[in-house]
Amino acid sequence: MAAKKKATRKAAGASKAAKKATKSGGPSKKSVKASSVAKAVRSVKLAGKAKSAKVKKPAKRARSYGKGPKPQGPLVGLRVVELGMIFAGPLVCSLLSDLGADVIKVEHPDGDDVRLTGKFKHGKGVWWAVTARNKRMTSINVSIPEGADIVRKIIGTADVFVENFRPGRMKQWGLDYETLSKINKGLVMLHISGYGQTGPYSRRPGMGTLAEAFSGFAFITGEKDGPPTLPSVPIADGVASITGAYAILAALLNREKTGKGDEIDISLYEPLMSILGSMIIDYDQLGHITSRRGNRSTWTVPRNAYRTKDDKWVAVSSAANSIAPRLFRAVGRPDWAEDPTLATNPQRFKRVDEIDDGIAEWIRKHDQAFVLEHFHKADVVAGPINDVAAIFEDPQVKHRGTLREIEDPDLGKVRLQNIVPKFTRNPGAIRWLGKQRIGVDTAEVLKELGYSKAEIKRLEAAGVIKLDGEPVGGH
Repeated sequence: MAAKKKATRKAAGASKAAKKATKSGGPSKKSVKASSVAKAVRSVKLAGKAKSAKVKKPAKRARSYGKGPKPQGPLVGLRVVELGMIFAGPLVCSLLSDLGADVIKVEHPDGDDVRLTGKFKHGKGVWWAVTARNKRMTSINVSIPEGADIVRKIIGTADVFVENFRPGRMKQWGLDYETLSKINKGLVMLHISGYGQTGPYSRRPGMGTLAEAFSGFAFITGEKDGPPTLPSVPIADGVASITGAYAILAALLNREKTGKGDEIDISLYEPLMSILGSMIIDYDQLGHITSRRGNRSTWTVPRNAYRTKDDKWVAVSSAANSIAPRLFRAVGRPDWAEDPTLATNPQRFKRVDEIDDGIAEWIRKHDQAFVLEHFHKADVVAGPINDVAAIFEDPQVKHRGTLREIEDPDLGKVRLQNIVPKFTRNPGAIRWLGKQRIGVDTAEVLKELGYSKAEIKRLEAAGVIKLDGEPVGGH
């Protein structure tokens, strides 16, 4: 406003100067208006644009992170509301919480199914402790109108809303983007579903397993003569969660420029399909259907997993053509290293069985430790295929702090995967593991919204919310 007033005064001054100049025989009135006055008017317009740009930015809201260790990391000050379950939506929010975001998880009073997934210690789910880390736990029945209204109020204070229910469910509850963006214009909303929000399959139930099958991942995974192989861990959910996290951050960056939020639609199958190498382009351009090849690669030779004398395994890669000759010499085949017909990957691919058999024969005569030391001296790209016990003892893992030890009130000392991005100036932190008691933070969050103790008790009695309920566990 001050800039605009100053520019207006400048325009008025220029107009007076124009009249004075005309009387004294100076430049004409028309000439002055075409220069000084015009410049001043442009200044007014620019000041107005600057003002409107500032108005577009959402107002900053006072934030509370509740009790417990203070957050740290580049996302401190960001509030995220999570309405999700197995697995992708909650994993997105875990990634954001690692870097300092205040994540408020909205859980059904019966508890998230992840609480009953995987293995248990003292009746407590250990996988839950990982996926629900750093989150404040509220328990609200959103299928009850008053419960949905509470969630809308929480979202009104948030920057991000993440959900991974079947398309259409948010509309039923009045939690769709059209409704929420009227309450919170700067809101970024992320949907994750099996097949996306649109298309003939959008209303079908979708889980990571179906995405791993539908995307082509399972078809190209496995032994040549074996069946398509599904992963034993939620790969599709993991890839979708990373995609969701960076999409949210991109939308927030754009909000800084425009003041407007955005709605993001991610399916479970598309992020996984996007990282399956040349499968799509090979078929489009050449009609080639990628098939299963076990541990072999379709474009680099040699590349495989080889068993050692002590019944362990070594992985070898020769993606760059300069690596293969070093490997050949290391396994006692200098003739291959000097053979011009084995100089490139396409050439070596023609003799893949011969090469693989020769390498495997040498490796199975030696223990894993000897093989790796020998290969490292020869500058061969090789490494151990670790089981989880080997990971815990590996010196590189220990040096990097790849695993983090934290004390949990229910599980005791826990070691789990640490935060992956290692920021030098502003690192994130795992502040606590997933809380076992359902709705343990419900009252705290509702008080922040202005609910009185009497109102909170009434909502609990009506079954709308749950306050600090018993943990849900297994055996």
